[in-house]
Amino acid sequence: MIVSLGGGGFVTPVDNALAALGHSRNAVLSAASFLFVPEIVSQSDFVALVPERLVRDRADKLKVMDCPFPVEGFAVGMVWHERGHGHSGQRWIRDALVSVIND
Repeated sequence: MIVSLGGGGFVTPVDNALAALGHSRNAVLSAASFLFVPEIVSQSDFVALVPERLVRDRADKLKVMDCPFPVEGFAVGMVWHERGHGHSGQRWIRDALVSVIND
């Protein structure tokens, strides 16, 4: 199972890391958000790599393990509704987030 924000994309940094080790995976399901993954995995026989913070408190339903190989990070972005684009308060918080991340 993989997360594909654009829908249907089945190649991620995980696939690149596996390929470098001479391995591949068989992705059978693509989710639009990491938030969906723990619930889907807990009710199936799927395996998924997700940010640890999403599953720390789910040890009662999931077996949580460290990834056994290094995986390059992924890009993080911001999105907002078009109607809030010019709102001064929303613009301020977006700029503040960018400033904190760049520091």
